[in-house]
Amino acid sequence: MSATRVFVQPALILPRKRMNPLLYKDAPNGTLPLISDTGYMNSHLFIDWLKYFVKHAKPSTEDPVLLIADNHTSHCSLPAVLFCRENHITFLTLPPHTSHVLQPLDKCFFAPLNALYSSETEKLLVQNPGKEITLYKVSGIFQKAYSATARVQLSEKAFRATGIEPYNPDIISEDCYSPSIVTLAFLDNDCTVAVVPEENEVSSSTSQIDVSIQSILPLPRREQRGGKRKRKYQKSEIMTSSLFKDFLEENEKVEL
Repeated sequence: MSATRVFVQPALILPRKRMNPLLYKDAPNGTLPLISDTGYMNSHLFIDWLKYFVKHAKPSTEDPVLLIADNHTSHCSLPAVLFCRENHITFLTLPPHTSHVLQPLDKCFFAPLNALYSSETEKLLVQNPGKEITLYKVSGIFQKAYSATARVQLSEKAFRATGIEPYNPDIISEDCYSPSIVTLAFLDNDCTVAVVPEENEVSSSTSQIDVSIQSILPLPRREQRGGKRKRKYQKSEIMTSSLFKDFLEENEKVEL
């Protein structure tokens, strides 16, 4: 959805190996049918969606489009960046762990959509006792929930609540930054840690034992399962910038 109160018809991804049009017969008009092994977006399907988006948004040199999305790996591919550059789309990704504050869909759209989808699901189960909901019913349930949620007023509210349109950087309160205070805290080597015995541990004294931080550095870290995992993208990026395009091209050369 956009700040101009226009909704692009949704894409519906189902976990299938082969496309079956009957799965989407009750979906909202104009829905883009997609399938994947997992039922989730991937880099190939994202290109299909971008083509669908260009068809509806009609970006041009005189009227370019700003596309805001999260930095999921399916979005951060070189083909997607090149496609956006060729079709007058400025592609901006949000910083990690901020979509609940900065992403209009997450802020105002998905919660009522999920609630209405659950309500329609329960209603169908009550009306058809003993029958399960198959993939052939999903598009019909989604159509009822989506039609009731995709409202002009909600689109306006979502972009206003995130400070995107009208632009308002003060919409994000200082409380939103509180979780990062821990990682920004200064570690004093001269401070001490109080070691208190466990309840079932025998101790001759109830007094605390002061241990210097310096004496136990480096602090032990829990090993992650499956080896070390690093996030590739840790900040907001203008994906269609020449700098980021060059970065993706260099990474692709290294992988080859």
